[in-house]
Amino acid sequence: MAEAAHYTRFVALSKHFLWILVTVIVVLLVWITEDNSGDNGARLVFSSIPKSGNLKNIMVKPHYQGVDANNRPYTVLAEKATQLDAQTVAMAAARADMTLASGAWVALNAGTATLNLQSKQLVLRDGVDVFYDGGYEFRTDHAHVDIQQGTAYGDAPVEGQGPPGTLKADGFSVTGRGQIIHFNGSVKVTLYR
Repeated sequence: MAEAAHYTRFVALSKHFLWILVTVIVVLLVWITEDNSGDNGARLVFSSIPKSGNLKNIMVKPHYQGVDANNRPYTVLAEKATQLDAQTVAMAAARADMTLASGAWVALNAGTATLNLQSKQLVLRDGVDVFYDGGYEFRTDHAHVDIQQGTAYGDAPVEGQGPPGTLKADGFSVTGRGQIIHFNGSVKVTLYR
């Protein structure tokens, strides 16, 4: 019986000793890393962290707002954005909208997009839908938008519809901040009566 009591006290003291030992080790590690002021000081290194030069900043649901050269607002949204360099952002499931000189709005949706923050160039790819104030909708595979200049163009086939009818063309260009839309190549228009 005395032997069992002696063993029980040993186990109880061992538990307390282990907690004290763990606490001392943690405090010692924190003290060593905080006190590291020299070039040859101790360092705390986690060797399981992968070393890679290809790490990129990724943002979920980014929201970018700005104004063009004439102080008209525009917004660019996406499901995910990856910073490619200091000025370029690649986006998935991108959406953009802007106000035109006439006060009308234009909204764009694309599967992927690349935005240059400095030049305000937006390249849309993988299915582009353009919605224009007044019930107009256009679809194409890719498009390039110059937000600063208020221009856009695309050299892929485009289909559109609106209150007057439907349209098919080989490409398009937008100038005059949305005032003039040109459809290029073979153009087929069907007007409703």
